[in-house]
Amino acid sequence: MKAILIDDQDHVRENLRMLIETFVPEVNVVAEAEGVRSGLECIREHQPDLVFLDIEMKDGTGFDLLSLMGDQSFKLIFVTGHDGFAIRAFKVSAIDYILKPVDAEDLVRAVEKAKVYPALQEIQVQHALNNSKSTSPETLQIVLSDSENIFLIDLKNILRCQAEGNYTKFFLEDGRVILVSKTLKEYNDLLEQNKFFRTHQSHLINLRFFDHYDRREGGMIYLKDGSQVPLATRRKDLLISVLKSI
Repeated sequence: MKAILIDDQDHVRENLRMLIETFVPEVNVVAEAEGVRSGLECIREHQPDLVFLDIEMKDGTGFDLLSLMGDQSFKLIFVTGHDGFAIRAFKVSAIDYILKPVDAEDLVRAVEKAKVYPALQEIQVQHALNNSKSTSPETLQIVLSDSENIFLIDLKNILRCQAEGNYTKFFLEDGRVILVSKTLKEYNDLLEQNKFFRTHQSHLINLRFFDHYDRREGGMIYLKDGSQVPLATRRKDLLISVLKSI
């Protein structure tokens, strides 16, 4: 797998290259660049399979480079010292988003995701089409992937979702927990249209598993599996209204 490193800090590129050589030797770093213009030239010259891209550089941002590229034929992993760009990063089809200083475990996970990405894209597109044909929320499915596996999950079998920074934990009825490298916000619209309710900025629950709401302790929701989820005060009236309409 041919790769290019684009970062305006020499020591960051050197450290990343050493980590790649040590932990993911199947990745061959064929070129490095220190900015938007040089990075664009490298990509056009080497036609890489994978690009590790910084976001804030001296002559622009990684997003500037992508807008100049037009069609993106490579897989993209952002490597940045700032965690405020995650949502925008995934909107431009980044496979993963690694924070500096780069951790070997995060690097290996990101590369593993890059390996399965074509298959994952195909599965996601196919199930998006299948879902668009479905008339019943009970038959809708979602494709989730962690660092090792791709899962096809019925929405009705998801108990709840919990934000973990730039990641989301999916708690399933069978006891499994799947950690995906996308924010909860990215799943919000799909799930809220299908009997899910956002109780708090960090929590979405499947109303199929709602048991009861305890007004004490600041407001706590209990699901049928015994799990507890906080309810933001500003969401209380809306929850009551939604429950009455079911």
